[in-house]
Amino acid sequence: MKKYLLIIIGCLFILNVSGQYNYYRLSAGVGLGVNTAFTDLEKTRYNQSIIGNLDYNLTPFVSAGLEVQKGTLSGGDKELDPHGRFFKNSYTAFTVNGKAQLGQFVDFESSNFLYAVRGLYVGTGVGIIQNKMTDNVRQRADGHIFTGDDKSTNIAIPINTGINFNILDRWGYTRYIFNLNYQMNVTIGEGLDGYNDSAAKFKNQYPDFYSVFSAGIKICFGPEGLY
Repeated sequence: MKKYLLIIIGCLFILNVSGQYNYYRLSAGVGLGVNTAFTDLEKTRYNQSIIGNLDYNLTPFVSAGLEVQKGTLSGGDKELDPHGRFFKNSYTAFTVNGKAQLGQFVDFESSNFLYAVRGLYVGTGVGIIQNKMTDNVRQRADGHIFTGDDKSTNIAIPINTGINFNILDRWGYTRYIFNLNYQMNVTIGEGLDGYNDSAAKFKNQYPDFYSVFSAGIKICFGPEGLY
């Protein structure tokens, strides 16, 4: 009888272990992205962003972290824009954010498909963006002078969606993460393009925002967790 009882207990222990998910609490990464600024200037342009981040993993699928972005935003056209406006913004953004992946909410071990897409996530946060105009048009050919600031700081609200692809080490822990991310950043203020004109035909009507599509790699390290 004792022999059978030990076998049953052993089977239960094996089942419990198979459902565990090993992970490291910390991750740090870098990424490269293509950005687009959406301001009151009609022509949009593509530029590059460099991204760095540091995350604390509350679970394998929920994280809180810090992110820094550095890059160039631009828009308009000195010749073709209806009002002759153009800007180039060398920006730096700092944000705190949280992300939750699909694997937190579904039994991904019950389906090959769910297991494959368990890294899908959404997230948001808050931070600041520092704007610095390195090129713009302040005066039209007809003499009108556009008002605005060449340097400013605005609140930024990032909204993220993307997917993580985990690479495991020999012990079954996620050691590296390859990431694809789309981020929309809504800014509070008119500093993104440097224009804040009070004239009706030039007046900004909507919040400025910019998007970044990026690919990155993270390395996981630090204290170990068991989920």
